[in-house]
Amino acid sequence: MLALVLLALALRIFGVTQGLPHPTARPDERETLAPLAFFGVGDLNPHWFIYPPLYFYVLSAWIALGFLVHRPDPLAPTYADMLAQNLPTLILYGRTLSVAAGAATVAVVWWLGGRIGGLSCAATAGLLVAVDFLHVRDSHWIKPDVLLGLVFLLSLERLAAFVRAPSGRNALVAGACIGIATGIKYNGILLVLPAFVACVMVAPRPGLAALVPHRHVFTIALAAAAAFFATCPYVLLDPARVRHDLTVVAFSSFATRPDAAPPAGAGWLDRAALFVRSRAFAYHAEVSLRQGCGLLFALVTPPAVVLAATCRREPFLLLAGVFVVFYGLVIGASPVHLARYFTPIVPLLALLIAFLVSRLAARIAPRRQGVTAAIAAVLLSAEPAARSLAHDRLAARTDTRVLATRWMAEHLPPSSVVAIVGSPLFPIADPELPPGRRRAPNGLRPEQFSGAGVTHVVTHWHHQLTAFSHIDPALMAALAPRLRLLAEFTPYREGPAGQFEVQDAYYVPMFDLGGVERPGPLVRVYAYEPAS
Repeated sequence: MLALVLLALALRIFGVTQGLPHPTARPDERETLAPLAFFGVGDLNPHWFIYPPLYFYVLSAWIALGFLVHRPDPLAPTYADMLAQNLPTLILYGRTLSVAAGAATVAVVWWLGGRIGGLSCAATAGLLVAVDFLHVRDSHWIKPDVLLGLVFLLSLERLAAFVRAPSGRNALVAGACIGIATGIKYNGILLVLPAFVACVMVAPRPGLAALVPHRHVFTIALAAAAAFFATCPYVLLDPARVRHDLTVVAFSSFATRPDAAPPAGAGWLDRAALFVRSRAFAYHAEVSLRQGCGLLFALVTPPAVVLAATCRREPFLLLAGVFVVFYGLVIGASPVHLARYFTPIVPLLALLIAFLVSRLAARIAPRRQGVTAAIAAVLLSAEPAARSLAHDRLAARTDTRVLATRWMAEHLPPSSVVAIVGSPLFPIADPELPPGRRRAPNGLRPEQFSGAGVTHVVTHWHHQLTAFSHIDPALMAALAPRLRLLAEFTPYREGPAGQFEVQDAYYVPMFDLGGVERPGPLVRVYAYEPAS
């Protein structure tokens, strides 16, 4: 187990500085750190509820622990000062929470695997999680998904303990775990389904009467609500802000996009088919599962889930099987195509697959069960391990935007006025300007560049991430006579390559990494010669 935890740590630490010191190499990290500044002045309201408050509290405590161990900037006495003066270090501290949660998940998976299937199950599950590409990738960022996956494991284990010994105390603990999971990320509330299944399994009456709520149902529900509101009190105390932010979350996550709206007069069958096509069901199967976890992992997932969901002998397996199906249907119903939504159930799937492997190994070669399971584990983990290493090597290389910022610091005069062209809506992917160089206003028309005092133009472009790095051809055609190329920083070896998540401003490929040299868009720096 220790070897697998160390392997998991190594894969998650390697490349953890990806994109730094660029502050938006991973979108939303800066925004996630900003609410923590309120805590330093005694205001425990994060004033930003895109994530639940408990996640901010855990992140704040983790960073505070880091400050106790190592104070990186003695000139920045407060968190707010660090936020303003040394944001890259705060980002790195925050990312290590995901690193630690990812490594801890391997230990928990080993423990659970040993309980449900013995040593071969524990080792197989631990290896699958340790090297899983999607889990490794998402353990590099300030996001709650990896931590949520860890809490999912513990919550389902407590629900299974409740099924084995249905008591008020076990119901309270299981409910509290559900509330804590929801406090880490709102979709932790989806644990209510396995909780209800657990209550049906221990219902005092058989048959359909078991579906009627009994006292344990109310105990779990009340404990979950109490734990959530106790750890996230400002969900109640700041209702206007909560309503606004949760409306944004709900709309962005589940609202039908204009191009996916059914035509007038469409029948229910056509509407259903359009709904399925426009949602993320296929994406999570083809990208999140297949590319994120490996081909063999994806192929054995259906039988592993079926085996678990029909295994009444071990309640953890049954509850986990039910939960991953339910969770997959919910995230699949979203039109958002992001593989990290799938990450929290990767450890559960690893456990279910490991149990299947151990069962098959025991039947096929009962005298060599361990060897057979070990061979299967190596085959299942080979592809994701190779992809994790390739991702980490790429993430560890300097981002093109960082190279561009360094070049501008050395070559552009301090009085330079720089127009940045490339972000269609939000300046998420814009290179940072070095100190002293002034940024021209966004949205300038070609005839306005001279009047704004522009001396240089920086462009960024990407062949797939066009929502974040796209250059208007008409604008560049109008500017071309006045531009002189000074420097170019390309992420590609020979030309556009790699398969990226097009809805995420993350400039490391999801797969087909071979033709990509480093993270970032194609950045060009031009001198601008104003009209005489």
